[in-house]
Amino acid sequence: MFKNNLKIAWRSFIKDRQFSFLNLIGLATGIACTLLIYLWVIDELSFDKFFADNNQIYQVMELRKIAGETTVTDESSGLLSEVLALKSPEIKYASPLAPPEWFAKFTLSSGDKNIKATGQYAGKDYFNIFSFKLINGQKNKVLADKRSIVISDELAKKLFGTTENVTGKVVHFQHQQDFFVSGVFEKTPYHSSQQFDFVLSFEYLKDVQPWVKTWDNMGPHNFVMLQKGTDIKAFNKTIANVIRENSNDTTRKIVVVKFADNYLLNTFSHGTKIGDKMVYVKLFSLIAAFILIIACINFMNLSTAKASRRMKEVGIKKVVGAARGQLIIQFLSESLMMTVFSVILAVIISWLLLPKFNQVTGKQLSLNFSPQLIIALLGITLFAGLLSGSYPALYLSKFNPLAILKGKLSTSFAAVISRKGLVIFQFTLSVVLIVSVLVIYEQIQYIQSVNPGYNKDNIVRFDSEGKIQGTEETFITRLKTIPGVINASFTVNIMVGRNFATNGFDWPGKNPKDNIYVEDFLAGYNFIETMGMHMAEGRSFSKNYGGDDSTIMLNEATVALIHLKDPVGKNVKLNGHNVQVIGVVKDFHFESLHEAVKPAFFQLTHQGFNPWFKIMVKIKGGQQKETIAQIQKLYENYNPGFPFTFNFLDEAYQKQYETETRVAILSKYFSGLAILISCLGLFGLASFTAQKRQKEIGIRKVVGASVSGITLMLSKDFLKLIMVSLLVAFPVSWWIMYSWLQGFAYRINISAEVFLAAGVATILVSLLTISYQSIKAALANPVKSLKSE
Repeated sequence: MFKNNLKIAWRSFIKDRQFSFLNLIGLATGIACTLLIYLWVIDELSFDKFFADNNQIYQVMELRKIAGETTVTDESSGLLSEVLALKSPEIKYASPLAPPEWFAKFTLSSGDKNIKATGQYAGKDYFNIFSFKLINGQKNKVLADKRSIVISDELAKKLFGTTENVTGKVVHFQHQQDFFVSGVFEKTPYHSSQQFDFVLSFEYLKDVQPWVKTWDNMGPHNFVMLQKGTDIKAFNKTIANVIRENSNDTTRKIVVVKFADNYLLNTFSHGTKIGDKMVYVKLFSLIAAFILIIACINFMNLSTAKASRRMKEVGIKKVVGAARGQLIIQFLSESLMMTVFSVILAVIISWLLLPKFNQVTGKQLSLNFSPQLIIALLGITLFAGLLSGSYPALYLSKFNPLAILKGKLSTSFAAVISRKGLVIFQFTLSVVLIVSVLVIYEQIQYIQSVNPGYNKDNIVRFDSEGKIQGTEETFITRLKTIPGVINASFTVNIMVGRNFATNGFDWPGKNPKDNIYVEDFLAGYNFIETMGMHMAEGRSFSKNYGGDDSTIMLNEATVALIHLKDPVGKNVKLNGHNVQVIGVVKDFHFESLHEAVKPAFFQLTHQGFNPWFKIMVKIKGGQQKETIAQIQKLYENYNPGFPFTFNFLDEAYQKQYETETRVAILSKYFSGLAILISCLGLFGLASFTAQKRQKEIGIRKVVGASVSGITLMLSKDFLKLIMVSLLVAFPVSWWIMYSWLQGFAYRINISAEVFLAAGVATILVSLLTISYQSIKAALANPVKSLKSE
């Protein structure tokens, strides 16, 4: 029986190649899109899940009450881990961490090799908490000594040419300090949110940066491994006031959250929450479901259109004794067979598209046929096969055999409504995707066109290290002699995220209970001019005036916050010391446009041994290559042994919106494919309608109807369906995009032009699809359609 059904299915495919090809392409395209999105979603969900005791690893978050609102940050005191471990028996291990994002790449040396590498400082129990594989060394000892360094196998090969027998070897750090290799770990896995090349002891950082061991300064991250069975709610209650107990600060509390959830639910940059990646995981999961459903609906409509050619086959089978259940099994078998072919083709399409998909998403996805992937493919096959084949099977098997054989078959109102409803549903989903893509693109364009309040173009950034440290002003003086260099300065701030917010800023009339954090910009002379910022009042720091060390510049947001009229010349307090306001800088964006401009102030800083100093150089456009080559030459002559690495500020600025840009690109592709698949379904319904009305068309032509008249008659019903789709899709898509835009402090208004463009594009594409079948039916010889009468 099954073998016979397969034979009939194969003959049906061969007999009607056009419909079979459209069915195959439509379903395969939908499944390929679903498969690619599935790989992406599974990859996102797998981050930070590989650690041995994953369910026991938690990160300490700080809740800060600022101006009556509570904000969440992943930064707190460097003393917190140690105090928590002593206080709480529920804690098995605890470790502070100064993460790689704090620092630029360091220079590590061995012999004549100088390697730039990404590093972090961690507590002695770091490798007990995070089970990164150690090739050499014991996890509870590798960070026990302040002079220890744990390096990756990749870094070991670069420094020593091997990973064997490197324990105890000396690594020269920044050409200033020697460390001894205490362990070697395998390169951090791709699915780790923590990416680093080496780890130094946090105890060493305490010695060189004493501020990390105070309660008032925040910055370090803190991680704990809890005992199995710990009640998290009860534990959070016991630790909530630890900071208050040790510093009398009533505005800060702590909680622990599961570390593995942070990648998707709590994305932070320099302590500030910048996003929720789970939103995009849900979004693309929904898009995958939409596309698969659209592809299945397309299959239903094409199969139904094809059904009219198999009515007599169904009638004869029923007359000779075939039961309805047997017919349903036959047509479901055909559907599943087509789905299997589609899945095979979808896998091939996915394999071909995967390199480009990886490039767009920044992933390293692969089609490894793991049990999980095989189960997913089987699930997609059954879901698509049964869903796609259910309606045609039930539709074909229900007809009366006598009516079929006498040619008196009529289509029920319910059948017509269901087919039209499927088309409306298809195009509603497609239009929602099109509108979403247009809004996302407009928002991205808006973000890129908004003036951030400074000129980010042609700004070269690199770190102050080696001999430059402590002589920044001298080095900058020499930089300015290079042709193509317009201006230069230095700062500790990266300009694309909060770095050094402080609550030590006070002003006359401030409520003592208010805990306000203001961004502290430490900058050298000419920083305002180098960055192309503008003064609203007063002046910037200048060597032409004495005493600027005890002065301050505020941004407009700070002036508005403290309600200070005529601020220039007034005094405010910084960490208990009086400082005079000499100028007001016009507001500029030092965070992404997801956030409103925050209060900030500028302090003058002089050259010194600050590991966070960055040199900012404004160069002429059109001469970047030559100018950078001269900067590199000066850098290497001034700073032998330190590889010159740099980046452009505008690239870092754009990176803030990397996720949104990728979403826009992927949405564009997927919405295009969705409308294509929907048009295949429309093509099927147009074909079905033309076949059902061929005698009517023949009679109309005989009595004088024109080709254009018949074409219009056949097309207008479909255009009505498209219009209904637009009426449903527009409010739905507006609500979805309005909700998404609320995540931006600076956003576009959704204009009528977006809906007009989406509507016109959908109608034009639909007309092109319908016209083929309509014109073909209108041009057909009426004799052929009427000869049976």
